[in-house]
Amino acid sequence: MAKRSHTAVLAGAIERPQDRAKIDEVDMALLQELARDSRQSQRALARQINMSAPAVAERIARLERSGVIRQYSIDIDWDRLGLDVVVFMPITLESGGDIEPTLAAFREIPELEELTVVAGRYDLLARFRLSDQRHLRELLLDRVWQIPNVARIETMLGLGNLITEDYAARMLAPQEEEPDTEAVAGDDTTKDQRDTDA
Repeated sequence: MAKRSHTAVLAGAIERPQDRAKIDEVDMALLQELARDSRQSQRALARQINMSAPAVAERIARLERSGVIRQYSIDIDWDRLGLDVVVFMPITLESGGDIEPTLAAFREIPELEELTVVAGRYDLLARFRLSDQRHLRELLLDRVWQIPNVARIETMLGLGNLITEDYAARMLAPQEEEPDTEAVAGDDTTKDQRDTDA
C-alpha cells in the first residue's frame, strides 16, 4: 500500500466549509445583536429587532440547527491572566513522513490557539499564547522540536494587535452601498453611451 503524501493528509485534515445557509435581514440583525452581546435574553433581542420573543426563539433555534451559530462563548483577556506573549510559528514538515502523529502532537499542546494549513513555502502556521521567554523556550525545546516530521520552524513574536474591534461585529455590520459617481442626475444613458456620444 502506497503512503499518502503529507499534502494529501493535510488536505484530509482541513475543516471543510459547509453549504451557505439561507439567512435574511432579520437573521442578520439577530446575529449583529448576538455578536454585540450574546448574553441578551430573547425578550431583549425581540425588543431590539421589533419581533416577538417566540419568533426570535424560533429563528435562533434555526440558526443553531443550520450551524450558523456554533456556540456561545466568552472573550477572555489573556493578558490579564499572564499569557500576553503571542507567538506565530510557520512550520515546514518533512516530505513523505506520516503526519497524523504530528497533528496529534500539536493538538496536545494546551498553549496552541490555532493551527492552520497554509499555501506557500510553509505547510502549517501555528499561533501560541505564552507567558514569557522561559515559557517560549520550554515550548520549543521540550515540545515543538520533539514533534515528529517537523523539518523547520520559524518563531515570530507578536508585538500587539492593531485592530481591536470584535471581528464578528465588523463582519456582520451592514455594508453601505457606494453611490454611483458616474450617473448624472436625470440622465438615463450609461457612462459608455455618454463616452461614445462625445
